[in-house]
Amino acid sequence: MVKRKRRDGRKHFFFSSMLLMLILFSGCSSGLQLTSDWQQGVMNIDGRDADWQTGLYYDKESDMVYGIRNDDQYVYVMLKTQNRSTQRQIVSNGLTIWFDKENGKNQNFGIHYPMNRREPRGGLSEEPGEERSNTFFDQSFPELEVMGPKKEVLQQFPTLDAPGIRVKLGRLGETLLYELRVPLKKTSEHPFALEPVSGKRVGIEFETGSSQSNHAGGMHMGSGFRPGNPGGINALGDDTPAEGGRMSTGGEGPGGRNAAMERTKQMELWLSVQLARPSAR
Repeated sequence: MVKRKRRDGRKHFFFSSMLLMLILFSGCSSGLQLTSDWQQGVMNIDGRDADWQTGLYYDKESDMVYGIRNDDQYVYVMLKTQNRSTQRQIVSNGLTIWFDKENGKNQNFGIHYPMNRREPRGGLSEEPGEERSNTFFDQSFPELEVMGPKKEVLQQFPTLDAPGIRVKLGRLGETLLYELRVPLKKTSEHPFALEPVSGKRVGIEFETGSSQSNHAGGMHMGSGFRPGNPGGINALGDDTPAEGGRMSTGGEGPGGRNAAMERTKQMELWLSVQLARPSAR
């Protein structure tokens, strides 16, 4: 009987340990602890995943893969997903990535992108699929916002003119990919930066807006937006037809109330990140 109790105890410990590991690695919003990878060489912020083949994590709730890297000048963030709901949250409602040098959830410095959708110019149909999608995103979302405390907009920049900051949306087949680069240290050329404390963890949070917020970002797809953009590109940057051929204004059925409810749900994922050091190479 004693041996059986010991075996039962071991089974309970094993399954409890497995459950704990699943919780930790499922990317819950409780703050997953991870260490970033050291970036060797130049990181191209180009909306592609060629530089992101290792050091990736998975968030089960949003069905999203993400990675964090850094060198001695910048921190780099990548996320990608094939989940259409998560894609809609990012493109429709905007995404803000918050950085907290004190390893908390203080939303004192963040980058808001995409935002304020503009109608792209014509001529996209002449480009191959992925290039056409990337041009669509560049033309649709040409600006970013630097966010401060209480979600105040500190400054707005064209995406190519933000000092030290680079951001890019791209599409690889059915995958929507987002890349961001932010300076680590403030300088005269880089007035906005993370400024981490040496050896200390930093907090990084992914947060989408909601279609009901005053500063949602992206585009409002519940307002009769037609997916027939130049070159056959829809709202998510690909050529997949939207349900019913048109985004609904809130009725039931395809693209109706259920889709509207889905779009208003915010994505919030907080990470506690130990930045890599050169010796980790």
